[in-house]
Amino acid sequence: MSMQLNGLLNVFYNAGVWIIRLIYLNLLWIGFTILGLVVFGIMPATVSLFAVLRQWIQGKEFVAVFPTFRQYFRKEFLKANLCGLIFLVAAIILRMDIILLKAFPSFPFQLLLGITLSLGVLYAIILLYFFPVYVHFEVPLWHYFKYALIIGLTQLPITIMMILGSVVVFCMYWFFSGLIPLLCVSLFCLNLMWFGYRAFKNIEYQQQSEEYKPLRSKKAISR
Repeated sequence: MSMQLNGLLNVFYNAGVWIIRLIYLNLLWIGFTILGLVVFGIMPATVSLFAVLRQWIQGKEFVAVFPTFRQYFRKEFLKANLCGLIFLVAAIILRMDIILLKAFPSFPFQLLLGITLSLGVLYAIILLYFFPVYVHFEVPLWHYFKYALIIGLTQLPITIMMILGSVVVFCMYWFFSGLIPLLCVSLFCLNLMWFGYRAFKNIEYQQQSEEYKPLRSKKAISR
């Protein structure tokens, strides 16, 4: 009974530690997003958040959070914003195409609409895996998008779990709206990074495709 109690207390303790960490990380994300004038701060702040989460998931629990966050924010500022611009332009093009094609009920346009919606699904998969891939692998800029798509499609069970986890997180926000100012970004990103890291470990174990051989894990920024 005592061992069970100690085990239960340990679970609550670890949960409490993670909640405090996530709240702190969420506040850093908000602060650095504002520091980047919001528009230019969102992408580098999100990259920094994922970078810290990755180190925690790897077991580096005593990482210096603020210095690490700040260093990633500075180092990845330009490249992260460039990636954000690419995502924004792609989203605008997809959205405009869908609106335009919906206005024409004939079969060729409806076929094009189906293709465009399929591209939208691929876009969503890339977006789910982009930040985990970005902070985990050292590859050229365009390859982040390529490998995010490849991993998302080849690791479908994990992709599905990632989507379900995202739904659970949004349901938590819906029923417990008080969590939104405290964990609005960090909890959602933890879900993506955790499942993304599981997918990366699967790839390391399987070693079945030449597509993955150029992938090198990114080293953490040292203080």
